[in-house]
Amino acid sequence: MTDGSRAVMTAVEQRLADDPQRVMPTLRLLADPDALAEEADDASLSLARTLNAHRVVALLRELRERSYTTTQVCELLGGVSRQAVSLRVANGRLMSIEISRRSYFPEWQFGPLGLLDRVAEVVAALTAGGRDVLAADALMRTPLDEQDGRTPADLLAHGDVELALHYIRVAGGGF
Repeated sequence: MTDGSRAVMTAVEQRLADDPQRVMPTLRLLADPDALAEEADDASLSLARTLNAHRVVALLRELRERSYTTTQVCELLGGVSRQAVSLRVANGRLMSIEISRRSYFPEWQFGPLGLLDRVAEVVAALTAGGRDVLAADALMRTPLDEQDGRTPADLLAHGDVELALHYIRVAGGGF
């Protein structure tokens, strides 16, 4: 956690301690913007939805920045066609997300020699619980205390596919 995040959390904790009836409904809405808390007023509901929309936009921007475009993936896969890449996505052998009518492919699926071994199994495990690409990417980039801070993406890149799959399955559909 950054110093700025820590300061915000400290301020939120203080506000919560000072005025729990006013702060708790907003925190509940931030945690689950689709929940319609009875005690939430229109302003809190609007604020929570706006903040969550900004959060999602920021996450999509970050994902896009660390992803490959379709053209780049065609090259990484040895000059295959765009249709061949689309077919791999449709068959669940490659993961992509559409942002502003362009497809982006999270970089953790690739190594210096192209597609990493057993990516299709990883994609299948990630999507088995109904996880979307944004959540799947977040899971793949989550540092694991048990692995000295390495992520499932790191494990995959180093050939520890079974271990990466283990952590994906442990996370289940609730990530």
